[in-house]
Amino acid sequence: MGKTRGFTLIELMVTIAVLAVIAMMAVPAFNNIMLAQNFNKSTQELILTLNQARAKAVQERREVEVLLKSNSTYAPRANTDSQLNWMPVGKAVLKSGSTTSVYFNLTGGVCALDGNTPAKCIPVNSDTSIEICNKSSGDKSKTVSISRMGTIQQTTDGAC
Repeated sequence: MGKTRGFTLIELMVTIAVLAVIAMMAVPAFNNIMLAQNFNKSTQELILTLNQARAKAVQERREVEVLLKSNSTYAPRANTDSQLNWMPVGKAVLKSGSTTSVYFNLTGGVCALDGNTPAKCIPVNSDTSIEICNKSSGDKSKTVSISRMGTIQQTTDGAC
């Protein structure tokens, strides 16, 4: 009789046990990767929304506001012709004390309302910074900077 080929039941059980141990070690790391990805997604969506508002202000030659919600517990609002809305995703939050509205004028620069009725958009004298904090992983934060001329960039990774 010839030699039989194949795996024994013991070999299969040991292989499955080793795979189970490896999978158990990978699950927490995968969760951390997902949380970090949601934080990056919030930052990228903020930059995208700001760029869309700036382009819309220039294209339609009028002021456009970006309304920033502090966390994802608010009910989502629909965008209008003169207002775009942004809300963080997952565990990301807008740092307290950060700007809650950003206005772009018809040249694409950042402006602030003067408080009169009807309100006029007055160009600002300094850059605007928006800081997003990650509640899930301690004190990590990302800062999005908007220059007076409307240039938008992620400037720093820091701590909240």
